[in-house]
Amino acid sequence: MKNKISLSITHNNAKRMEYFLNRVKEELVEVHFDWRNWKNSDQINDGCKFISVESKEPVTICILFCDSYHDANRIGKANELPCLPTAKWSVNGDVMYFVESNDADKVSDILSLFAGEE
Repeated sequence: MKNKISLSITHNNAKRMEYFLNRVKEELVEVHFDWRNWKNSDQINDGCKFISVESKEPVTICILFCDSYHDANRIGKANELPCLPTAKWSVNGDVMYFVESNDADKVSDILSLFAGEE
């Protein structure tokens, strides 16, 4: 396991998202994430953003913690996030996550990981 991420977020799914982030094959670093500029940000409790340290085909992962599936899904739609092989978003419970990389296989692998169970 390359990552030892510990989120300083108070949300019922923060520990579960730590579990998934720590299982990403890429080494991740947390970067500044101003989620308050997103549309419908009043429905977001908190958020975090990670970028892989690999420079050839880096991966970006944004996670938004909401109160419900409905809120998380609405955030993705309102912000018109792309759904391309190299950039996809999804919802797992009350968490919306967005994964982006020039490597479509990495995007799919991470989305599969986040959609899975612990």
